[in-house]
Amino acid sequence: MTALPVARYPLIDVFKALAAQFIVLHHFSVYGPVSEALHGAFPTVIGLLYEHGLIAVQVFFVVGGYLAARGLSSTTAAWRTPSAAIFKRYARLLVPYLFALAVVMLCTAWIQPWLSADLAAPYPGWGQWLAHVTMLQSILGVESLSAGAWYVAMDFQLFALLTLMLWLSGGGQTKRGQAAVLALCVASLLVFNRQVELDNWSQYFFGAYGLGALAWWARRRDKSGTPPVSLFEDLTYARGIFFLAFACGLLALVIDFRERIALAMAVALMLMFWGTASQLLANHTRIQTQIQTLGLHSYALFLMHFPMLLLTNAAFTRFGFTPETSSTATALGWGIAGWAASLGAANLFYRWIESPAAAWRGVLRFR
Repeated sequence: MTALPVARYPLIDVFKALAAQFIVLHHFSVYGPVSEALHGAFPTVIGLLYEHGLIAVQVFFVVGGYLAARGLSSTTAAWRTPSAAIFKRYARLLVPYLFALAVVMLCTAWIQPWLSADLAAPYPGWGQWLAHVTMLQSILGVESLSAGAWYVAMDFQLFALLTLMLWLSGGGQTKRGQAAVLALCVASLLVFNRQVELDNWSQYFFGAYGLGALAWWARRRDKSGTPPVSLFEDLTYARGIFFLAFACGLLALVIDFRERIALAMAVALMLMFWGTASQLLANHTRIQTQIQTLGLHSYALFLMHFPMLLLTNAAFTRFGFTPETSSTATALGWGIAGWAASLGAANLFYRWIESPAAAWRGVLRFR
């Protein structure tokens, strides 16, 4: 069993564990002949995953904003040196990200004889690699090499945007800093998020990310008496800012209902009230351990489920199965096999790559 960190937020682990599974299942409902077999066997369930499963990524945006605000509001005042904070985030994401892209390319080269060209893309050129290394592929309009690469780039862009905003406005401990986050959050909810052509830019998703950040500043204190990480103590103002953003979110839903925004608002509200609660599932040690493990492996699962999806679809074709001739049991079996392979690969990737990479990040950092 993977060793777990001592201090974690159980509710966040629940959110990350569940959202990661929905995203994996969504992609298995979208790509390759296995997805076609699953649609034929379970049209209603797989159809729902196909249509709505991707909104689970909003959970990660809200949680990402919540945790980013925690880090940027700490006593170390990381926002005072934005270049160092942004590069530290980049270094944290980069090493596992590059390993995962290399695995995708190896799998793609191996399985090309058994999959169509739209799924097994040709080997990328230097321009495509450079766009991915800089995490700008969505902005530059470069085709993504993996289903998880898009989220990694967007997470980095959102963190950089929040860091720069706090640096320019005096930090998350100040009323001005929180008001600046509120302004862009509301603009995203009411304007940017309604323009689909902006979905490659961070302001499109800042409504969810900003709600997460505001939820951290407005959070209810843990009953354990643990001192707050944030230096900002005016909870009346912080909570007023959060609920103003929440009210604007409700207005945005009235103007143009988007289920992704409704989900982000619900997650942010729960994080504000119970995000730092440490006793959730305290009486269910085994369940809590499993959820913590899934939450801890969520980034690895993001990175590794796509190569497992490729291998599953290639094996499905290689052994002579087709969507038209597959029975319900066959489709279900291949779907479960792909899901299990993704979880297993994420576990190994976390233990062998992501966790050891923490020691390698020092090579990339600069003062």
